[in-house]
Amino acid sequence: MRLLIISHVLPFPGSAGQQLRVRSMVEATVREFDVDFLTFAPQAQSGEVEKRLAALGCHPIVLPSRVADGRLSNLRFALGASLFVLSTGLKRSNYVIGKVELSPSRIRSAVTPPDYAAVLYEYFHAMDSVPLFQQAGTPAILDMHNVLWKSREQRLNESSTWPAWLKRASLGSYRRREESAWDQYDALIAINRREHDLVKARLRPAQKLFYAPMGTDLSHWPFSWQPAHPPRVAYYGGLGSSHNDAAALRCHEHIMPAIWKRFPKAELWLVGSSPSDRLRRLVCDRRVKVTGFVEKVQDILSTMSLALCPWSGTYGFRSRIVEVMALGVPVVASPDAVDGMELESGRGLMLVDSDEKMASTALELLSSPERLEEQSRLARSEMERLYSLENTYGRLFTELKEWVKDRRPKAETLKAES
Repeated sequence: MRLLIISHVLPFPGSAGQQLRVRSMVEATVREFDVDFLTFAPQAQSGEVEKRLAALGCHPIVLPSRVADGRLSNLRFALGASLFVLSTGLKRSNYVIGKVELSPSRIRSAVTPPDYAAVLYEYFHAMDSVPLFQQAGTPAILDMHNVLWKSREQRLNESSTWPAWLKRASLGSYRRREESAWDQYDALIAINRREHDLVKARLRPAQKLFYAPMGTDLSHWPFSWQPAHPPRVAYYGGLGSSHNDAAALRCHEHIMPAIWKRFPKAELWLVGSSPSDRLRRLVCDRRVKVTGFVEKVQDILSTMSLALCPWSGTYGFRSRIVEVMALGVPVVASPDAVDGMELESGRGLMLVDSDEKMASTALELLSSPERLEEQSRLARSEMERLYSLENTYGRLFTELKEWVKDRRPKAETLKAES
């Protein structure tokens, strides 16, 4: 059976969680389907994008970017995007992807909808093209990645420039549009259990809901915990985001001081790409290390005694927690950080609800090598149980293939009629 993936996110280089998600989806689908991958890229990069997609086992369909290559005048684009944002409450990215780069007309010119057993959309931005496939009897599936209005709510709460009434209005408009988009698809894929239950509560009877958390190829993240001395404490994530930047700073300002009182030579490692200038300046204290991008990050992370994750906001999926726990590094985190991930406190992960408790819990672990080692083994065990590729994407596409097969008689009838 042929499957079409439509995605504005490329499955490489893998520095962002959304890229890892798409890559894992591709790697899983090519085992069960003959896969075409439809995306866009600047003309000068199209050849390289096609080459890298083909290396993953799919057939690339790369449209030339209309925005990046200047095919739309700046004034025309700016006006269209501004009017779209004002009228819908959505973001400029929704306009760029759904109205310009992956519009229904461009998709229609690139593929033949009846040729596919199903079409998988990464994010809902290109939803206007869904009827093209459904009219041809091809079911449309949405990989949600996360509930985006919850992410937007977090960003609005962090903003001090907007008045409260405007934040509420903006969030309400965005949420209505996003949830309306869900209704257009024949099936949806939720990334965590909490969001699965949220979507399930409003699902139409004819829709199917799948659950697929962010699985990890554990062979790339082998159990290799070898904590260095003096102890190292890590914050791990893409430091270019404002949210990760703030969380990393919390580790330095509110958690590490208590740890340094007991372990004055302990080191704080901020591991991730694109750190801000304010994070880079922290290295004036020799106990603080800011790595920037690291090619083989496993080698650094495996030397950490433990990792901290003082995350706020219950949305999406913290794939970085899975990676460090797979290596055997115990994690001390806020409940928000693992909301919906089905992880239990005390099994390689200690959940606490304040920076003070995070510091005291980290101190307890650092003061007890035997307990720290026990949590290391539990961390790896939990990742094998919950987040191996076989137990996540492998299971998903076995279920999805059966679902598509069950729908084929009806789909074949529709295709014959069309």
